[in-house]
Parts: sequence; structure tokens; C-alpha cells
Amino acid sequence: MKKTVISLLSTALLAAFSLQAQKVWTLKECIDYALANNIAIKTAGLNAEVQEIEKKNTQFRRLPYVSASASHNIGFGQTQDNTGVYVNSNSQSTSAGLSTGITLFNGFQINNSVKAQQYSTLASLENLNKAKEDLSLNIASAYLQILYNKELYQLALEQVDLSKEQLRQYEIRYAHDKIPEGQLYEIKAKLAQDELSATQQKQTLELSLLELSQLLELEDWKDFNISEPDSQIMVSKEALQLPAESIYDQAQSNRAAIKSAQYEVMTSEKMLEVSRGARYPSLSLGASYSNSYYDHSNYANPSFKDQLSTNGRSNIGLSLSIPIFNRLNTTNNIKRSNINLETARLQLENTKKILYKEIQQAWFNANTAEEKYKASFETIRATQEAFRFTEEKFNSGRSTIYEYNEARMQLLRTRSEQLQAKYNLMFSLKILDFYRGNSIHL
Repeated sequence: MKKTVISLLSTALLAAFSLQAQKVWTLKECIDYALANNIAIKTAGLNAEVQEIEKKNTQFRRLPYVSASASHNIGFGQTQDNTGVYVNSNSQSTSAGLSTGITLFNGFQINNSVKAQQYSTLASLENLNKAKEDLSLNIASAYLQILYNKELYQLALEQVDLSKEQLRQYEIRYAHDKIPEGQLYEIKAKLAQDELSATQQKQTLELSLLELSQLLELEDWKDFNISEPDSQIMVSKEALQLPAESIYDQAQSNRAAIKSAQYEVMTSEKMLEVSRGARYPSLSLGASYSNSYYDHSNYANPSFKDQLSTNGRSNIGLSLSIPIFNRLNTTNNIKRSNINLETARLQLENTKKILYKEIQQAWFNANTAEEKYKASFETIRATQEAFRFTEEKFNSGRSTIYEYNEARMQLLRTRSEQLQAKYNLMFSLKILDFYRGNSIHL
């Protein structure tokens, strides 16, 4: 009985392990996992957190500072008394103080610094979003590449099965002396070639699986696999009805790269105002309170309470600082800020141009792929008919093995080209939808 229970538990554990090993990943699972575990995404997230801390530090500059101090001193040795005679005397003193201050005006540098840091924080968040967008797009591309390679591998296996069936028929014919031995070897050579092609296509498929697993940063990729959606993957062709300019207008309002560049311009504008603010006078308010206690060994000392009531000192005051000449530091800082602002504006313009070029290319690729995909059906139909006709001639002895293999390879090439057009269309449409602000899914 005990052995039976152990056996059942072992079987259950093996089954659970097998199910885990056979897990297949959907596109959504791949993207979600990568966004949660990718090191570059985590780094961008930490940078955004640092910017958030810097924003709070800048905001706190509006508050007054408060500081406290305390000291205790002991003195011993000879000192002069009131009559001028040196006597041995020991003394000690204790003092404490509290001070505070606040900036009332400094050319609006604090306010502009706060706004600049707010924009910088928003830019870092958009950089994080951009990293997520780029990773999602790369994963979608790798995912579709695997689906494409799987179909090519399946196509290669079909060619192997076809060659095996053809070899079986030829072996029967050869056994009945209906074909020469040379034709039998030609079929065997074709089978070996098809098996090699299938092996190569399998390796290509495994490499694409490895590349996706590396994007996910999985430690073990050998059991990694993806789910295969329905044979007809639904894609929206709405983007093909829109001009590239319309898609670009939509993308400008939702692409993180554009938003980040815009916030960088705003940051530079406020930093220029900070630099200009250094030309103005600064006014600050300060206040302090201090008290002390003294004890001399050669004198009668007032009590601690009496000294605290008489030794206290308070003050409050305004401090005005007027910049006159600081070795042109302010002037050079303003020039530097102007250059940084112009650089940020150029970067924004360049980001927009890059985005527009990407959308133009994706729009062109999508329309070209759609035309090829539509035309491929007629090409497939014609090639299949040509192959059927050649096969009939070959089976009746009116065509050579070379003509038959050429027709067969032409059909294979046509089917491969159709698959390529299909996945090019799918990926291009996904990119266009992505630029329009839609999420990536199959």
C-alpha cells in the first residue's frame, strides 16, 4: 500500500513537471513577462524614481531651514583676576542655539527649478514608456517570426512526406522493372535534399525561439515554446485606408518618444529662466535664538535658572544680496542654457522626423505586402495547376524527373513567398496600429 501511494505521488509530480515544461506562451504573456523582468525596463524605472526624488527635493527648497547647535567648553590653568594677579582657575560653559531662515525672493529661481524638475520627471517616465514600447514591438516581431518559421518548417516536412511517398511508389515500380535504377536514386537524392532542408528549417525555428527567450531573459529556453493562434489571425486593415500623414498625426499625441522630447524642451525652457534669475537680487529672512551658562571656580556663579533668564539672545533680520560681478558666470550660464534649449528643440524635431519616416516605411510595407498577399492566391492557384499537370505527365512517362522536381520546387517557392507576404502584412499592420495607440495582440 505504501509503495502504491509513493508511486502515485511520483506520477503526479512527474505529470505536474511535464505540464510545466510543456507550457506555451501567448504573445500577451511574453510581453507582460518581459515588461516585469527585463533589466533595461527595471533600470529605466529606477531612473524615473530618482527623478521623482529630485522633484521632491526641489519642491522642498521653498520651505525654511531650521538648525540647532550646542557646545560645552572646559577651561583650566592660570588666568588673571580683576586685580591683575595670576591665579589658578577652572571654568566651563555651555551654550545652545536655534536658527532658521527662508528665501523670500531670488529671481524666481526656485519656482522655475521646481517646474523644470517636474518636466524632467515626466520626461523620464516617458522614457520608461518608450522602453516598454520598443520591447513590446521587438517581442511581437520575434513572436511573428517564430510563427512564420513554424509554417516554413511544416512546409518543409510536407515536402519530405511527399518525397517519401514518391520513393515508395518508385520502389514498387522498380521492383516490377517499370523504371530504371537511376530514377530511383534520383528520388532518393531528392528525399535526402528535402530532409536536409527540413533540418535547416528546424534549426532556423529553434534559433528564433532562442532569440525570443533571450528577449524575455529566460534562463532555460530548451522547453520554451509559443502558442499558435488560429490559422487565420485577425488583423485590422483600417490603417491601410488612412494616409500616412493621418497616422503620423495620431502618433504624435501618443508616442512616448515624442512626449519625452517635448518635456525635455519644456525642461530646458525653465532652466533658461533659472539661469536668467541669477541676475536679480536675492532677499532672505533669518532668525536665531541662543543661550548659555557659565561656571567659574573662583567666582560666585549665578544659578543656572538665573543665567538662562539673563543670557538669552534673539535676533531677526533680512539679508539682501545684489549681484554685481561674478566673473561672467551668470552670462555664460545663460548662454549654455540657450544652447541646451536649442539642442532640445532640434532633438524634438529629429524625433518627429524619425517617427514620420518609420510610419511612411511601415505604411509602404503594409500596402506592398497586401498587394503581394492578394496576388499570391492567384499565383498559388496557377502554380498548383501547373504542378498537377506536370505530375500527371510524369506519372504517365511523358515528363522527366527534372521537370517534375522543377514544378514541385516552383510550387514550394510560391507557397513560401505567400507565407512571407502574409507575415510581412501582419507585422506592418501591427506596427501601424501600434503607432495609432493600439495595444499589440494577436
